[in-house]
Amino acid sequence: DAQTPRRLGRVYNIDRRPRVPFRNGDEIRGTTAAVRAMEFIPELGGGAPFTGRLQMYSDPGDPSKIYWKSSYQYPAHMVWGIPSQPWHETKRNKVCRVLEDSYEQIKSELHRVVEAQREKDDLISRVGERHGEAELVASGEWRDFVLLNDGGGLLEGKYSPQSLCPFTVNLLKNLEPVHSAVQSKIGVAIFSCLSPGTVLAPHCGPTNLRLTCHLGLQIPDSASIKVGEEERNWEEGKCLLFDDSFEHSVRHDGDRDRIVLLVNLWHPSIERSKWEGLATEARKIRQTRSELQEYFHRQQQRYGSR
Repeated sequence: DAQTPRRLGRVYNIDRRPRVPFRNGDEIRGTTAAVRAMEFIPELGGGAPFTGRLQMYSDPGDPSKIYWKSSYQYPAHMVWGIPSQPWHETKRNKVCRVLEDSYEQIKSELHRVVEAQREKDDLISRVGERHGEAELVASGEWRDFVLLNDGGGLLEGKYSPQSLCPFTVNLLKNLEPVHSAVQSKIGVAIFSCLSPGTVLAPHCGPTNLRLTCHLGLQIPDSASIKVGEEERNWEEGKCLLFDDSFEHSVRHDGDRDRIVLLVNLWHPSIERSKWEGLATEARKIRQTRSELQEYFHRQQQRYGSR
């Protein structure tokens, strides 16, 4: 693709005192210099703390323009130039502040869903069954209760999200970066439940157009999430905000279900006027990739034994 930035040379590890070529041909040395370089290359995230392996790319339309990308970031759809870092500050994000302020009401409605689960066994369904992501579950079980319609349909009647969780549903519909991401089919809004012993294998989300927020609702000990090279733990009533286009994995060694409110939201650096066009582009690329994966899967089944 003539429009896709091209990788240049080796991979640089900025926590091992690298010698990194700068855009004018000079070299910068060491972690401090690498971080300073980020301040001059906004495509990397504007000087946010960063360690790990970096890849350098050139813009085919303008060879003097350089992009830096973490080797942990490999989504199916990637827009170059969006500031990239694995973890984001929650205090600066409106969605996180609103969710934390509404923790008690959201948790109360989660309890209603858990109670209703006793009447309707499949109320909280397996994620793999709904999204085709069963291969991500290395062990254990990952289930969800969908709060906003992302194209897969919603339960109706007394088990509908609006009936069980009216406060939470209305709250999310009034958070435009969340509601729009779901309507555009680049995101979800769910109660996400992991059973004890669950391990989610390292994987990347489908696009770097969005961030992912987890509000801790029921958090046992010994449950953690790793994004890039940094591992963090959830806290009840607190949000974690990360870019799921970076490789991430989850491990739950606790003794009861871990439950969070999981919402995707538009990346804050993307202007509202660009949301619709970028979402359309992301859906097309994801569909093409899905069709290719299905084709090669069929070919492997057909010819693999020969």
